[in-house]
Amino acid sequence: MTGIDAHTHLDRGRFDPAIFALGERLGIDLFLCSNIGGFQAHPGLDEVREMNRVLVGELRRHPEHLRGYCYVNPRYGRESLDDVRRNVEEHGMIGIKLWIATLADDPLCDPILEYAAEHRLIVLAHAWRKTVGRFPYESTAVNISAAARRHPQARFLMAHIGGQAESAINTVRDIPNIAVDTSGTIIGADEVSLAVERLGASRVVFGSDLHHVDLAANVGKVLSADLDPDESARVFGGNIAQWLAEGAA
Repeated sequence: MTGIDAHTHLDRGRFDPAIFALGERLGIDLFLCSNIGGFQAHPGLDEVREMNRVLVGELRRHPEHLRGYCYVNPRYGRESLDDVRRNVEEHGMIGIKLWIATLADDPLCDPILEYAAEHRLIVLAHAWRKTVGRFPYESTAVNISAAARRHPQARFLMAHIGGQAESAINTVRDIPNIAVDTSGTIIGADEVSLAVERLGASRVVFGSDLHHVDLAANVGKVLSADLDPDESARVFGGNIAQWLAEGAA
């Protein structure tokens, strides 16, 4: 089965092809990718369009290894939704990326989440609960939960197990349309084990947060989580492969 990394980014507009060779050695063959530029928290509409245009070029350059999330700043209303439509319907993007332009449960996101539900897109939503240094409009598991309850047909992938794993897992535990990804420098084997124990392996997905983190280290923490073979297969690609198949149906 193909291993899938469900959370990566371009680095200065490119996806380093050397990662594909490393991924082959580690059992990761497919990378789901967004382009958030130089980590621009509140990009303008033209900047978002350009980031997505650059991503389309990389998807065409590496069709066997990359799939794309359309980066969205929901604050631009209908024009943001039009950009999502264009990238999904014309360029085959498989999901949307929500970062910190606005909270995930802001009503500004509703038209985009409705479209995502209709087209069975993956909603990769950043979430990080911080004691200090939280960005304005940075979602936590509470925001992801509110959005998911309002859009029960949308499929949310909450990044970084919410940034504080135990509290985030408990917050989303009873909301079946939220899965979590394992990316994040503070997320280790214990957090992965806890997520599988409390959410079930069908709601935990491998992600690395490339390019600014190490792929091997992220694979290693899942391998160290003491999962059984079926759980490991689900986390390392089975869950996302099923989502992608449903979206393409």
